[in-house]
Amino acid sequence: MLRTLSYLNLVFAVVYFLAYLQDGNRIVVFGLLVVVVFNWMALLNLENEKRDWSLWQWLCAGITLLYALYMGYGAVSLFIDAIGHHYYPGVTIRLIISGLLFDFTIFLQLLKSWYEKIDKKR
Repeated sequence: MLRTLSYLNLVFAVVYFLAYLQDGNRIVVFGLLVVVVFNWMALLNLENEKRDWSLWQWLCAGITLLYALYMGYGAVSLFIDAIGHHYYPGVTIRLIISGLLFDFTIFLQLLKSWYEKIDKKR
């Protein structure tokens, strides 16, 4: 399951980046890069059957969590703004949906990896 979520988050990172490319900023690009690095580390740990996280992986996990919160806030505020103006272009709807899906899979992956880490210690 964790391997599938890691691959799925890598795909969502690319999809969300392409959807956001119209008006991207440095925070979004940096956050996406950290998400990609974290997923790469997670997949590398799964292939090597390594359970302990390095300091870099903990740092990337924290930044990934902050980025997911930032992205979720952005998607919700964009949705509220679209409702307030009664303006629903396809680009905005795709950005909201892709952002929320990506946000959900990031949270799910972080919870799953932390749960597996805690479960393996027992």
